[in-house]
Amino acid sequence: MELTGWRGTLYRYMDWGMRLAYINILWLGGIILGLGVVGFFPATVAMLSVIRKWSYGEEDIKTFRYFKDIYRKELLKANIYGYIWFIIGVILFVDLQFFRSLPNIPALIASFFFFILGIIYLIALLYAFPLYVGYQMKLSQYFKDCIYIVLAHPLFAVFMVLGFYFPYYLVMKIPGLIPFYSGSLIGVTLIFLSNKLFKIIESKQQEPIEYKK
Repeated sequence: MELTGWRGTLYRYMDWGMRLAYINILWLGGIILGLGVVGFFPATVAMLSVIRKWSYGEEDIKTFRYFKDIYRKELLKANIYGYIWFIIGVILFVDLQFFRSLPNIPALIASFFFFILGIIYLIALLYAFPLYVGYQMKLSQYFKDCIYIVLAHPLFAVFMVLGFYFPYYLVMKIPGLIPFYSGSLIGVTLIFLSNKLFKIIESKQQEPIEYKK
């Protein structure tokens, strides 16, 4: 029997809460399995892939098996992709700190330039993995598209920042949520927001888009 009214709404929220808690535990397990440095990126890709399936109504997937399959399949590629983003971030940070340490006008201009690049980088990073789990592209294309999305859709950039910040703030304020929602709550917010934007972009494109299964 399908519940309706407030009972149905409450049930759906509770169902999503349990799903997100479960996938978060799998995410943490995947990170630990890969000793952190090897496990973080494939675990994140696997978690977001599951959430993406749920967001499209495919709630009957076998979560553990699907998570495990994506984790194993993306182990190498997700690490390459993730660590390229990490290296870019380190380079931008080092350059910014270097120019900030120099007491002259050209260095001030350069530090401002790298500060702006850093902001673009951080926002692009919010799109990086939702885009990765949704579309089949060359690695270089992911980076180009993330930058394009940030520059072409600044309003959605604000939504994505807020979509990251509020779940993060909530989890940090209530440490008891960390084992159950530290990654999944942020992930579900970013997936739902990015899906909205991706649909808008798709409607304006002429060429067919290759989705990930």
